[in-house]
Amino acid sequence: RRQRQMCIRDRDMRLFIAIELPESVRRAVAGTSDALRAFGARGRFVPAENYHVTLRFIGESNALSDLADAMRDAACDCRPFALHLNGYGAFSGSGGNTGFVRVAGDKEELFRLYETLEAALCDRGFGRGRGRFVPHITLGRNIVGDEGFCSSPGESFSVRQITLFESRRERGGVLYVPLHRQPFC
Repeated sequence: RRQRQMCIRDRDMRLFIAIELPESVRRAVAGTSDALRAFGARGRFVPAENYHVTLRFIGESNALSDLADAMRDAACDCRPFALHLNGYGAFSGSGGNTGFVRVAGDKEELFRLYETLEAALCDRGFGRGRGRFVPHITLGRNIVGDEGFCSSPGESFSVRQITLFESRRERGGVLYVPLHRQPFC
């Protein structure tokens, strides 16, 4: 087992930093996903165990200690805050939409966390993230037939930590494995 851990750290991993969701929120998001499919939408839907709010996609890296340090810097400048689910949305794409559930709530604290994390990552040579931060939980990709779909799950949750995940391809799917959890100070 020790040898396996050494091998994992020696190779680059596909990494991202996110807010984990409580089980009740994952169930509410899964209900929205089920309703979307019942509405007639088709696409590649995300399994409920993979739901999260991405703060920063890192990409291929094995710099775990630098990432943990950046997360600690960002988390120590943050206090727990509340978020809630806020309806269906979609990003348009050429092969269909990326469907998602919007995240609302204490956006001031959420955006402060995001900006502090970005700065801490930049200080460690990771560069700025791409695009504008739109807090959401992805339901699926290449979704067609979602025009006119409306849902407002409204579930609330408290954010008290951030998590570094590895995205692994296993058994024909994608598995998100938590590598480091950083609670707020």
